[in-house]
Amino acid sequence: MTTLTDTGRAHLTSTLDQREQVLRDEIRAGLTRMRVEGYEDLLSGASDAGDESLASLITDITNAEVVRDATELKDIFAAKARLAASTYGVCVDCDAPIPYARLVAYPTAKRCLACQQAHEEKRNPARRS
Repeated sequence: MTTLTDTGRAHLTSTLDQREQVLRDEIRAGLTRMRVEGYEDLLSGASDAGDESLASLITDITNAEVVRDATELKDIFAAKARLAASTYGVCVDCDAPIPYARLVAYPTAKRCLACQQAHEEKRNPARRS
């Protein structure tokens, strides 16, 4: 069903495995920062509106980073499930093979480029020119 070679599949699996480990480490570090860098620590005993704003911003950024990394990790798990089901590298919308170059650039891709563009246009009609 897929045109991926065994070598290509092994390379992409390795890429997914390596990225998964990086994301797990980043999520772990972000969660640790969130526990360690509470408002009290960030404000260091002195509190004015600017300090509180900065503390809130740092907390929001850390939260956003963890959410972004968790979302990417979820995509990696889905890609690995497609690998196990022998559907990795096949567009979920049109069943066409996803080009190897696209998978190298974006290993969690689940759509071919044409279907991905159509999907994004449906989700955000304002982007149409």
